[in-house]
Amino acid sequence: MQLQHEIDKKAIGKRLQNERIRLDQTQEKLSEAIGVTTKYLSKVENGAAAPSLPFIIKFSEVTGSDLNYLLRGMYRQTEGYPSMVREESSFYDVSTTGISKKGRRVCSEIMKKVIEVLEENNI
Repeated sequence: MQLQHEIDKKAIGKRLQNERIRLDQTQEKLSEAIGVTTKYLSKVENGAAAPSLPFIIKFSEVTGSDLNYLLRGMYRQTEGYPSMVREESSFYDVSTTGISKKGRRVCSEIMKKVIEVLEENNI
């Protein structure tokens, strides 16, 4: 069985950029610390280039950012169930996915039910 997973390079790039800005780092300083060119970092942040996994791991190590957040937009919790997405997800953006308001509402209800089941089972 082959798993397929689309990488949302624009969303990942935006999270990387937000983390860099949150840490008050310039692209120059951060790219030097990670070992990439400023041009590459800029392309990744703007969604023009898909970041490599080694790049994201190194970014996480250098900045102390949560790897799960950088890749998926979710924060890992030390106890209980994994947290919900803590940012506006492009997954539910009508302009990019064509999901209607009703569809988003259904997705939201499904996620609430998943969390409920996870909590009930102490997962």
